Amino acid sequence: MDQESLNPQNIFKRICSDLKTAVEDRLHEYHLGVFTNQNLENIPTSRTVVLRDFNINHKTLSFHSDSRSTKIREIKKNNECFFLFYSSRLKQQLRIKVVSSVQYNNIISANAWGKTSLMSRKCYLATMPPGSDCNIPTDGIPKHLQGKEPDFNESENGYVNFCVITNQIINVEWLYLSSDGHKRIIFNWKDKEPEFKWKIP
Repeated sequence: MDQESLNPQNIFKRICSDLKTAVEDRLHEYHLGVFTNQNLENIPTSRTVVLRDFNINHKTLSFHSDSRSTKIREIKKNNECFFLFYSSRLKQQLRIKVVSSVQYNNIISANAWGKTSLMSRKCYLATMPPGSDCNIPTDGIPKHLQGKEPDFNESENGYVNFCVITNQIINVEWLYLSSDGHKRIIFNWKDKEPEFKWKIP
């Protein structure tokens, strides 16, 4: 990277641009990220989530979840969480500290639900909560919907199980991997223009 590319303001602009692109572009490597929180026993637990929204003005990242999932109770107990994104193409890792909150049956969840495809809505029609024990391999979706998407009216029944997890960004740590020397910087995003500090990788 040249000196212009290593300008902190330019790095931060690229981070925001990549996250914005990743929301819409399924092929972008940041479209899928690892979300980590503390479980009810205060042990770190992680899962891959789909990045559904990045709001630069509100400084938030969002993903969707089944409201019956255990992680909803976990987040309500301890809302200090992390995102991890990695791109082999960009040779970059983003580690993002957030404060998470559950948006259920409100304007945020309603707006997100309205933009959710019928096939994605199908996931919320499972008859049992995520993580439930079962005797056979199954996703819990009613048999008449196997291999097809629900119609709009039936899909609406899934809204009761739908929520959005919004994540207020506290800081963003950027790591660039290169044979010429790794680079690492952390941005604390309190104001419109984040404060930055270089770190040893």
